[in-house]
Formats: sequence, C-alpha cells, structure tokens
Amino acid sequence: MRVRPASPDEVRAVQTRVLRPDGPLPGDRPHPASWRHLAAEVDGHVVGAVSVGPAPWRRPDLAPLPRPQWQLRSMAVLAEYRGGVGARLLAAAVATAREAGAGGLWATARTAALGLYRRGGWRAVGEQWDKAGIGPHRYVVLSLWADHRARERPEARA
Repeated sequence: MRVRPASPDEVRAVQTRVLRPDGPLPGDRPHPASWRHLAAEVDGHVVGAVSVGPAPWRRPDLAPLPRPQWQLRSMAVLAEYRGGVGARLLAAAVATAREAGAGGLWATARTAALGLYRRGGWRAVGEQWDKAGIGPHRYVVLSLWADHRARERPEARA
C-alpha cells in the first residue's frame, strides 16, 4: 500500500462510495481548486482518500488554532481495507499541510473515527452534534507548531 498525491477525480469514487453511498446531501460542496488530494493505493486501485486545504477554523471559541489554518475533509477508506490505511492517510495529510506552511488543521470527524484522530495527535473539542443525514460528529484540531501561542503572540515570549 502506498499513499500518493492524486487528482480530485481519482479520489472522488472512494469518497462518494464511503461517505455518501445514498448520494449527495444538501450543503455538500466540491473541494476548492487549491486543495490537495491523497490516495491510498493497493495493486493500482484507490482504496482510501483524503482531501486537505486552506480554510479558516470556524470555531475559534472552542480552541485556539495557529494560522494559517487548513481543513481536512472527506477522509474515506473502503471497509475491506480498514486497519492502518486511515492512519497512513491521516499522517500524509498532516505532512502535506505542514510542508505547505499550515499552522493548524481542523476537521469535523464522525465520532466512530475519533480514536484514529486521537492516535494521530488530534484533539476533540466541543460537544458532539448530529450532522444531518450522516450522524454524530465532533470537531478535531491539531496544532502543527509546538508552541503556537508564543508564535501567535510575540509578547508571550517576553
């Protein structure tokens, strides 16, 4: 299994099959053109996907997140390949954002996937809510700076 950069078309089939098996939901929107997509591939077949790109953190009241802020969306792994593929995709998405200069990452995570994010160093914030047509979710955040407060507020270092 390898994780590699991919086009939106390469990842769309897996993301749709896993995340929207009954079709799109109201409010679904395509990923912005500037976003990056990663595919987990086994024997030439895409079995997992994730998309990541610049997006302001929509809930700064829940937790501080250093800038520039990026969002992780549409993390999906075919059921028969779960058990390691998601962790590799998540690590690759974090590395992609870090290399592009992101200071923090955020996502809306299905509660069933919170363990994956926590093992990857992410922190769940805020209360659980039901995302219409999908089910229970929480926000997850990850600072890509060891001490983001000192970097955001230079006076904090004095």
